[in-house]
Amino acid sequence: MFVQRSFLALPPSAKFLYVLLKNRRRMSRQDLISTTFLPPRTVNYGLSRLKDLGLIQEEEHEDDARERIYELTSAPM
Repeated sequence: MFVQRSFLALPPSAKFLYVLLKNRRRMSRQDLISTTFLPPRTVNYGLSRLKDLGLIQEEEHEDDARERIYELTSAPM
């Protein structure tokens, strides 16, 4: 219930990132930026809010250790 209420309080950009990750499974930060046309700062903020709620996890990219891959861990509802 708490996660559901917190999810509804997220900014629209974070919800958009959630839906995109739900459909595409795994994406890097750069992929999210180029797909959504959102500014990097907005994507970073959305990802951090989703991580704070425990909805996504961050993993190291297999080819480039500087890059991170994001994927969903749970549904808010």
